[in-house]
Amino acid sequence: MDEIKEPAGDEENKPMTPEEYREEMARKQVASLMAHWQWYLVLGIVLLVLGIVSLSILPFVTLASIAVFGVFLILSGVILIAVALFTSGESGETRIFQLLLAALYIIVGAAMLEEPLLSAQILTFILGGAYFIFGIVKVLMGFKTEGGGIVIFSGVIDFFIGVMILANWPEWSPWVIGIFVAIELIVAGASFIALSLGARSMKNKPEAQA
Repeated sequence: MDEIKEPAGDEENKPMTPEEYREEMARKQVASLMAHWQWYLVLGIVLLVLGIVSLSILPFVTLASIAVFGVFLILSGVILIAVALFTSGESGETRIFQLLLAALYIIVGAAMLEEPLLSAQILTFILGGAYFIFGIVKVLMGFKTEGGGIVIFSGVIDFFIGVMILANWPEWSPWVIGIFVAIELIVAGASFIALSLGARSMKNKPEAQA
């Protein structure tokens, strides 16, 4: 009697579960990182150097950030106008809202390019107020959360950052945004460097090459 064989490839064609899909994507990302760790190292070094250099030219970084943000707002407004005018299926009210929002983007973006220093002052005040309010909210949440010591500590730090910014506004306006940009570049650069060196270490392990 012939033995009945199951069709080959059933296991391969079986759809992956969400957990298996996430594991597979994570494995591919790690493999890609190990294969191209040198590029991540170069990117990390470039970002780190840019961050350190930015600390010495904070007013320029602040104004440059304002200009870039203004350009992005204008481009977003133009794209939104194109979406409102050339896409079908939108109601009249939706188109009007999109056009009004696009006009706001373009006006704010143009104003930021025209008056970068005033824009920096406004954004610095908003930033200081946000840190001040979020700090208070975090502290209150920390007291209501079990084991919320870290949340309270983070809230206190945010609160004092907000107080310092607001207390020295608008004198600090040319530097505050630049400091945040420089710190972000330094942290991102250090993260990419650590990530790339960790990937190189994994690649050099015999089990990783198997």
